[in-house]
Amino acid sequence: MAYDDKTHRHEHQVKSRFDDEVFQELKDVACEVKRQHSVLAREIVEAALRFRREHGELPFGLEKRA
Repeated sequence: MAYDDKTHRHEHQVKSRFDDEVFQELKDVACEVKRQHSVLAREIVEAALRFRREHGELPFGLEKRA
């Protein structure tokens, strides 16, 4: 079973939250900056939350979604 493989299970947890194109782009950028894609995703979220604490809103108008 594929889920017995820890690497597959971990990648599936991250990938299930993105469409295929976004997930591939995340993996490509992670490779460029020499990080695991799950670590990069966490760092991006943390950066957005830090921005919100400092500026009172999320970057790029994310809070204004309909």
